[in-house]
Order: sequence, then structure tokens, then C-alpha cells
Amino acid sequence: MHTKYYNSYLLVDLDRMCQNVEVILRELPQGVQLIPVLKDDAYGLGLVPVATTLLEFPKIRTMAVAHVSEGIALRRAGISRKIDILVMGGIPNRMIRPAVDYGLTVAVGRLGLAHDLAQQAAAQGTTARIQVKIETGLHRTGLLPGEELALFLQEYSRCQRLLEVTGAFTHFAYLSDKQRTQKQFEDYLAGTVQLEEGGVTLPMCHISASAATELYPQYHLNAVRIGRRLNWDHPSLPKKNIQETATWRTFVTNIRHLNKGEFVGYNGAYRVERDTAVATIGVGYGDGLNPEIVQKHGPVLVCGQKVPLLACCMDQAMIDVTGLPCHVDDEVTLFGWDRKGHFISSQEISKLAGDNEGCGLTSALTSRVARIYYKTDPAED
Repeated sequence: MHTKYYNSYLLVDLDRMCQNVEVILRELPQGVQLIPVLKDDAYGLGLVPVATTLLEFPKIRTMAVAHVSEGIALRRAGISRKIDILVMGGIPNRMIRPAVDYGLTVAVGRLGLAHDLAQQAAAQGTTARIQVKIETGLHRTGLLPGEELALFLQEYSRCQRLLEVTGAFTHFAYLSDKQRTQKQFEDYLAGTVQLEEGGVTLPMCHISASAATELYPQYHLNAVRIGRRLNWDHPSLPKKNIQETATWRTFVTNIRHLNKGEFVGYNGAYRVERDTAVATIGVGYGDGLNPEIVQKHGPVLVCGQKVPLLACCMDQAMIDVTGLPCHVDDEVTLFGWDRKGHFISSQEISKLAGDNEGCGLTSALTSRVARIYYKTDPAED
């Protein structure tokens, strides 16, 4: 893909991503599996290129997505059934057939779903793979320990020959509250005990995602789900061994000199307080630039310097380049590295929008932003 056809591009450093994976694998105790989470197009970085890169690691045997469509995209891209693809989110009934068709592992988080999956498996002459989602406090999808899991066990007993259970999981909701987090962990364990006593073997048990693995390693169990940490360190308590992998760059398309008191943008979005050189850049909120970051005049890199955003439209934004040797076609880095190694952290930028993780920025980038991948120095386009 050539950047010359796009107003902006997201540069994804697969070398750094692989280094991050190696760090995570070294940290995990023996017997604990790494489950990469690739939901939302791998947080905007590109589902198939990221998944294909992760296949280089033999220890990765399961990948997780949120939607059936994401799992199908991986299968169609050549990810074989030797790799389990766990669909973590709830699915509507119309997704049951394609999930079984493509050999996806479905999270069973409501009564009746196991039965329906088994029926579809019988119709196809196969078995359906499932993991049991246990409800422990997030109240999104999941079966509550106690009566609901008991009803699930009854359902399972009637169709277990058509189901392959590969594990059980839940998701923390209160990581900032140690007592609630511990209570969720205990409730989850109670659910796994109930399942095993009911005759369900659980090869894989997992509760921790990226932040939980950083804050509460005691909850690792025998698998962890890592999404954000493949590409970003912890935003407020960094371990400093994970590197950011993504750089978003665009280009200057116009420069205009405004007099003190003139306005920039729709509805007089910003009034310049001095004579100002304003550069227009080729991205706006239609490309995924967060308007809240613009309203707070977040920084971008141009000519090796940090300068503030002033205003944005759907397709363009304006920045203050006063005093800089800035010209049309100069690159502007919205986060990540410029070509001379100057850096703006997406983790820091994301805080301006009330989000504490840089993956929120990359997930918002639209298809108008080209994705460029490299495992060595990127070629000039």
C-alpha cells in the first residue's frame, strides 16, 4: 500500500510488537498461555497482519476476538483450525451457524446457547467448540454461579457429545478496587468448581486481561488475555518494558498567516492571540481524530517540534506553526515517531480525551487511514 494515495497513514512496527510478545512470554510462569486479543481490527492496527505476525510464536495456540465476523476474517485469511479462535462477545442466534461453519469457539454466556450450538453441530455432522463465560460482576454476558450454572449443566448433559468445552473465563470489572477484584476472582473460582463437579472438564481457565496481569499477577491461572499490552505499556503505572508500536502521520496541505484576533475553524472555534502561521493538515474527525483532543489543543509534531492543534473539521484540521520553517507536504506526526526520532506518546495524547489507553486512539482510525507494516526500517513511499 502506497502512502501517496492517502492523506494519512498508520505505521505499525511489527518488530516492536514481536519484542513486546517476547517480553510477555518471558514474564508468564510456566504453563500459562498467552491469548492475544485482536478485537476491533486488532485495536485498529489491522486484524490479519497482526494475527499473521503472531503465528510466528508457537506458544500462541488461541487468539481472541469479539465478533463472529472477526473470527471468520481470520479463517478466510488462512488461520487454520490448529489455532483456536475464541469469540468472547455475546452472539445473536443468526451467528450460530457461521460460528460452527468456521470452527470458532463461542463464549456461552446465556442459557439456551449451548443447546442451539449443539443442534447446529448435529446438522453439520461435527462438534461445536465453546468456553463458558461466568458472570462475576460486570453484568454484560455470563452465567451466574449457582442456579444459572446448574441450569447450564442440565442443558450440557443433554448435548455434551456435540460440544467440546475448551475452557471457562470471566472479566474483571473493578481493578481499582482490590476487594471487589478479589471477590470476582473468588466467584469465578466457585463457578469453575461447580462446572467441574458437574462433569465439565476445563482445559483453560482465564480471568486476567492486560491491566490485571500488570497489577495482579496472582490471578494468572493458566491463561491470560492480552490485547492492549501487545502494543502499549500501562498508561499510569508503566513497567517500561513494553514499547508503543503505532505512528500516525499526515501532511501539511496549506499555510495561511492570520492576524491577531482572527478566527480559525467552524463557529470561530479558535481565536488567535497573536499574529499566527496556521497550517492545514489532511485529517479530521472523519479519519478518527478525536475532537476533544483538538478542543484541548493537544500537540502534534512538525519540523521536529510539538505544536498545538487549533480546530478540526471532518476532513481537515489546523495547527499553529508560527516560527517554524513549515511548508506544504511536510509530514505531521499525530502520535508516535517522526522520521528523525522525535516522539509523542499515544498514551499521553489519549488522556486528553478522557481515555487512559492509546488503543482508544488507534481503534478510532477509519479506513481512510492507510495501514503500513514493517519489520525493518520502513521504506520511503
